[in-house]
Amino acid sequence: MLTRRFFLRCLSAAAATAALPLPAFARDDDVTAETRLMMGTFVTVKTAGASAAHAADAAGAAFERMAELVESLTRHGSSPLGELNASGRLRDAPRPLLAVTRAASRMHGLTGGAFDPTVLPLLDLLERRSDGGPDPRELAEASELMGMNRVRVEGRDIVFERRGMKMSLDGIAKGYVADEGARALREAGVKNFLIDAGGDIVAQGSKNGAPWRVAVENPRKHRGDAAYPAVISLAGQALATSGVYENAFDERGELNHLINPATGRCAVLPGASALAPSAMEADALATALCVMAGPVEFMENVPRAACLIALPDGTFRRSSRWG
Repeated sequence: MLTRRFFLRCLSAAAATAALPLPAFARDDDVTAETRLMMGTFVTVKTAGASAAHAADAAGAAFERMAELVESLTRHGSSPLGELNASGRLRDAPRPLLAVTRAASRMHGLTGGAFDPTVLPLLDLLERRSDGGPDPRELAEASELMGMNRVRVEGRDIVFERRGMKMSLDGIAKGYVADEGARALREAGVKNFLIDAGGDIVAQGSKNGAPWRVAVENPRKHRGDAAYPAVISLAGQALATSGVYENAFDERGELNHLINPATGRCAVLPGASALAPSAMEADALATALCVMAGPVEFMENVPRAACLIALPDGTFRRSSRWG
């Protein structure tokens, strides 16, 4: 079912671009940029060092690839994931959904269960009870339906072990889509590019010989603190940021979309940014870090990865490999 919050997010993005043609093109100093509305957010593809025609063709191929994947990975409407959530079993699942489900299981294991797409029943409950909060009985019942270890991939089928389980891939699918957009650009012969899928960013090469520079969003920007906590160079890596400010169910953000699967409680860390080899990994890590105890210490043991953690007092902690 399409939630009201998802609908409003899409509506706001659409309204913001109503005065602009979509797709929106720009070219400046040998850098071509194209922005489209996708996944309820703005997705921008930037290329450098390619002719205008080559850049436009390559970006078009990337957007086409990404749009195809969104249809397979969304949980809304009559999608394959929506069918799985409704029936508990999906036969002959699309290959992208199988790939992301397997990756979600790997990230669940890597993070010790902190990343868990099966928290959807609890998220649905929190949204329905955002006025006063769910009672303990409802929380216990929803918690019994969580556990990525209860999701099985059997050949081309995906199966939930418990009736009533549901899965949302929102915390990993956007990164996967960005990675596949990057793959399409490489296949089109583009060597220097950056894709920003609503904060899930993957970059390769350079911008006219200089590194691609990316600013990390401040999770307190909605309170008037818009200063970027970090600006980093990105090449051959991906960056993702997650935070409670993105989707809160109450005004104070205490009920939010980031759930600790071990406790059933919402995240208290305002936000986390993760650097990783792929946007899919960075996406899942950023989600998990927000609900972990000791996220920086955890990331010190993840190869080729780093993090920036926003703390409740407005300060930040960085892992040793952060740029």
